[in-house]
Amino acid sequence: MEKIEIRTLLNEVMFTNICKNGFIKHKSKISGTYDVRFTKVDIKNLSTGEILEKDVDDAKLKFMLEDIGIEIIKEVIKRSPIYSDLSKEI
Repeated sequence: MEKIEIRTLLNEVMFTNICKNGFIKHKSKISGTYDVRFTKVDIKNLSTGEILEKDVDDAKLKFMLEDIGIEIIKEVIKRSPIYSDLSKEI
């Protein structure tokens, strides 16, 4: 079975929610709804403009952060309960 590609452009609200929770929900045809987790490396890569790829059971998920400005990105990460220490590295 070939995996489908799902592209997601993360806006400020979506990025803020990921930084608060550490995950985003994904609905799979194979295993139902589950959490796709983001590591500190994932958040750092997103904030520097890279496309993040995650393989899940039925799809290849690609995430990219919308151009919301580096200052907003730093502020969102600084307020994050999970990734706040990254704000000094970006």
